[in-house]
Amino acid sequence: MKSCKFADVSSEKGPSNNILILCDFDGTISTKDTVNRLIREHLVAPEWRFHVKRYMRGDIGSREVYEAVAPLMRMSRDDLDNFVNKHSSLDPDFPAFLQWAIDRGIDVKVVSDGFDATILTLFRKHGIHDLEIFANSLILLDDGKVLIESPYFNPSCGKCGTCKSGILRKFRNEYNKIILIGDGESDRHAASESDMVVALKELFIYCAKERIPALRAEGFREIPGLLTRRIEAVTFDLDGTLLDSLDAITEAFNYMFSKLGYPLMTAEEVARKTAISLIDFVKSFLKPEEAELGIKIFRDYYDTIFLKKTTMMVGAKETLEALNGNVLKGIVTNKRGRYARILADHFDLSGNMELIIGAEDGFRAKPSGDMFEAFMKSVGIARDKTIYVGDAPLDIKAAQNAGIDAFAVAGPIFSAEELALHQPRRVLSSISELLDALEPVV
Repeated sequence: MKSCKFADVSSEKGPSNNILILCDFDGTISTKDTVNRLIREHLVAPEWRFHVKRYMRGDIGSREVYEAVAPLMRMSRDDLDNFVNKHSSLDPDFPAFLQWAIDRGIDVKVVSDGFDATILTLFRKHGIHDLEIFANSLILLDDGKVLIESPYFNPSCGKCGTCKSGILRKFRNEYNKIILIGDGESDRHAASESDMVVALKELFIYCAKERIPALRAEGFREIPGLLTRRIEAVTFDLDGTLLDSLDAITEAFNYMFSKLGYPLMTAEEVARKTAISLIDFVKSFLKPEEAELGIKIFRDYYDTIFLKKTTMMVGAKETLEALNGNVLKGIVTNKRGRYARILADHFDLSGNMELIIGAEDGFRAKPSGDMFEAFMKSVGIARDKTIYVGDAPLDIKAAQNAGIDAFAVAGPIFSAEELALHQPRRVLSSISELLDALEPVV
């Protein structure tokens, strides 16, 4: 274990939160992944390709490939310094993040499947000291030869040179909460055992797929705010998020298609295409001269079935009731505003909604952010304290266009993994997870 001291920081901590943050290095603290390049640039024999190919196939883990390629490397201290100066780049907001953690009595430790020498060299360059580091040891010998050792290897797993899960477990009884910040494959096992993950890049998609609670972040500038903020206003999509209206919508569209001689659609096809407004949807599938008639046919038929064939999504009623008095709520939907308000009244939702805005209420439809702007102006809540909860990529895009975070709810049409690809702030497995997701992590 290496350690270094964060320069110019008082040794006195604020009130302890008994929280530990474990930070990955390559691709996280360092914005560039240094491991592969460092090895490749200092190899002197061609046999390395055999070992790397075995690693890429998954036949061996990082510890074995490190042990295999180390005898094929040559590197001096000057070589390492030059490499770090050229190829390693500290996230410029990492020092401020460390200060934020220190001020709150939050412990930060580095966990990396890369090399301690690389980490220490970059930290010294930026005046960061006394930060506990768990990583593989890169040992530079006087004759230029290299040794790589893995003091935090876990034989029961046998893959990563540094077992981040093992390190997390080591500290589990010492902290009330352990947060992981990471970006890649070596973080996956530890992610599943963390209380919360702040995920960069591919790790966010993995966490969504595996139903691991995770906040998506671009870098350390965002992280303090994401971990501490209190959400004050929540806007909800309607269809597919609060209400299960797919059968009614599909039936009405297929009635319209049948009347006009078009092929019918499956419920999934309708769900994937009707996030846009009714008018835009009809214009996409009907001849221009038939659009007006198609809309009339749809609405006349939908009027006869929508109350009978629409139900609340599982967990939606209980979630909304639990939020009463805690946040301001509203509905922003591409469903026609009149229908949205009728349905909200029908399901006894209107009384606790500050505003219900829909298509044809005088605003551009999603993915425009216009309706969100109107909501925030009405309730007087800032963007960074307002979120949108929806179930489709279009909902995520609309929230992004409005400058607010999207919390995406996975369902039978759009999977958690697919939603994560569109970069919401969080992906929820069900709307029932929303209440906990709104609580500050720190």
